[in-house]
Amino acid sequence: MMPIRHAVTQASRLLVAAFLLNWPWEAVHAAAYVESTGSLLYRFRHCLPMAGTDALWTLALWLVSAGLVSRADGRRWRLGVVAAFGFVTAVVVERVALAQGRWTYNDLMPVVPIVDAGLWPVAQMTLLPMLATWLVTRRTGQKSSAVSTTADGVGRQEHGE
Repeated sequence: MMPIRHAVTQASRLLVAAFLLNWPWEAVHAAAYVESTGSLLYRFRHCLPMAGTDALWTLALWLVSAGLVSRADGRRWRLGVVAAFGFVTAVVVERVALAQGRWTYNDLMPVVPIVDAGLWPVAQMTLLPMLATWLVTRRTGQKSSAVSTTADGVGRQEHGE
């Protein structure tokens, strides 16, 4: 189990990384929506709240993956879970938003035929949460230590490599 201070630090770093990755992506692909045409500067300003939402969405994916993959050797599995849930939730959000008329694609948005959702938002929420998670959780070559709790409640020291 990760110490609470380390978990909060990692979550904070994840929010920052996710925001910085999603903001330019949102601004660039916003041109593929009827409602978001305008200059790149306008799109950067317009997409600021969406990038914040994407950062929170990434945090939620990270938390779900932490609950499903808690083994120390599960880092690759965790990235896969983040990507898979990102893909599924992006398809659901896009399909619901399109059905409710919240936004409309223009000719710049390729549509993934099988799921009938825009390629750019689906790729965004599949790849960027995984990249943000990898950036925040990658090992830097330094040894780290953390305390984990065994099934009997006894704390033990772990050393990373």
